[in-house]
Amino acid sequence: MQTTHIALALGKKMLWTRGGSLLLLMVFPLCMGRYTVTEGSIGDLGTMIISNDKGEKVEVVTDFGGRVESLYLLSRNNGTLRNVLLGHNGDSNAIKDNKYWKGMILIPYANRIAYGKYTFFNDSHTLPLNDPPRQNSLHGFMPGKVLEVRETGEDDSRGTFTAVTHIGNDEPGYPFSLDVRITYTLSRYGLDIDVSATNVNGDGTPLPFYMGWHPYFNCTAYTSYVMFDPFTDWAHVELNANMDPTGITKKSTIFNGSTPIGGSLEEPTFYDDEFKSLDDPQESYVRLTDTASGQTVRLWFDDSFPFVHIYTGSSTTFHEDGIAMEPMSGMADAYNNHDGLSTISDGETWHGSFGVYVE
Repeated sequence: MQTTHIALALGKKMLWTRGGSLLLLMVFPLCMGRYTVTEGSIGDLGTMIISNDKGEKVEVVTDFGGRVESLYLLSRNNGTLRNVLLGHNGDSNAIKDNKYWKGMILIPYANRIAYGKYTFFNDSHTLPLNDPPRQNSLHGFMPGKVLEVRETGEDDSRGTFTAVTHIGNDEPGYPFSLDVRITYTLSRYGLDIDVSATNVNGDGTPLPFYMGWHPYFNCTAYTSYVMFDPFTDWAHVELNANMDPTGITKKSTIFNGSTPIGGSLEEPTFYDDEFKSLDDPQESYVRLTDTASGQTVRLWFDDSFPFVHIYTGSSTTFHEDGIAMEPMSGMADAYNNHDGLSTISDGETWHGSFGVYVE
């Protein structure tokens, strides 16, 4: 492994500096065996699998929007193999139904666009309403997109592949042309996902963009602790009954890791809440500790993702115990409130990275 890569990995996963302080978060990484990148399938859907001979594995459904369907990672502290994410248990029909957006990459918008309507450079647009109870457009156009694998790499330090897809100007309510490039990497430092989005309109016009990821983390929710990066100040984003931001944000310490989610096994305390970073760190994180399994997962994201959404309702919604922690580059309804919205000029590329590892 190259020295520069080691320095980057240490900066992300092992050493944190904020305000001049230095904190050692974890032991040195375990030695891993050879990584392999292979094609797979779930029913009639093609997948790509990165794995190593220690049992770590990520499976990505390239025939359905690049969603992360399963993720197994070793604990850095005790070497235990953990099943990190909720998936669809090998059911391709459930993947295609996409009821709960498990593991889905959300492009070119994450969360809701109020009433599916927005104005961009004085032109009005209407997106499809796929959140009928609240009359919103939800989570973008990646479901059903087929990703073409362009590059793969495997050695003793990591396995990686890059896949591309296109969001064309035939999408309802989005008359723009966007090339999407996603690189998935599994290494001794966990799963890293790197996203690039390029405006290829070709006529000089800009386009609106923000994105997110929608993983559900496997845990016993009501006894689990969620902690936001304590080196960053966070604000709670007030939402109305339709889950659209009201424009009010208030500094919050709800998720400081001091108390569990609470409630009961059947009905954990309900959160469907959005938070905004008030600082501008190069990298931040949310930490989830499941006291039932002893598993602590860290979701990290770079400065392209100043928003996080927390959802604890999976037990009551689809009867699986977990917590969704969703990094987003813009606030819900950013097409209208413009908070975090990226205006990508013709020929320009937006870039962001996030990932997961188990402590």
